[in-house]
Amino acid sequence: MRYCAGMRLYTFRHSPNALKVRLALAELGLAYEPVEIDLFRGEQRAEAFARLNPHRKVPVLEDGPLVLRESNAIIAYLGRTHGTTRWPDVPTSEARALQWLFFDSAHLTPHCSAIWWTNVVAPKTGLPALAEAVVKRATDEATRSLDLLEAELEDQYLLKSSMSLADCSVGAALSLLRGSHLDDAGRWPKVIAYRERLRSRGSWTEAGGDAVGDLG
Repeated sequence: MRYCAGMRLYTFRHSPNALKVRLALAELGLAYEPVEIDLFRGEQRAEAFARLNPHRKVPVLEDGPLVLRESNAIIAYLGRTHGTTRWPDVPTSEARALQWLFFDSAHLTPHCSAIWWTNVVAPKTGLPALAEAVVKRATDEATRSLDLLEAELEDQYLLKSSMSLADCSVGAALSLLRGSHLDDAGRWPKVIAYRERLRSRGSWTEAGGDAVGDLG
């Protein structure tokens, strides 16, 4: 593992978006200082943290003087600066990796998160549940995204046979559907196999990937 002086990650072990970055760091073999911000206890509302991220969300990455606060922006930055074999150095391939990051941000994580909140977070923490209409819309949108992903997956990973940091983002989102009504290997066999392939990697264990579903 390579040590990066001054790299600090504000994270929460149960946060899907923070998991994306932890996975990327694990895949790159980068050491960092983790700072746990317990979102369920409201630690993100502290003024010191708000100065780092006015949105009061994790993850936030500090790398020397640079502060980044969007998970997929952090992933793209890590890919550009430390990517080696995990980030394309050809513009057309990099554009495809970025396309998957944007797909995740717009069409996957928001809807998978709503389903995860309903099935896992609210029942286990007592935090407010989402409205039924919100969950229905999330289900409809996630279904469309899973259909698209099933059609697009042609190999082991998003960029064919080679793992990239884009897989960290999409894989973390898909993990939110484990055990849900959308965890359907009959309808989406390639998607489910892809998700489990990512979960079997050493980086998943190192990043604490199963914590998003284990709130016990």
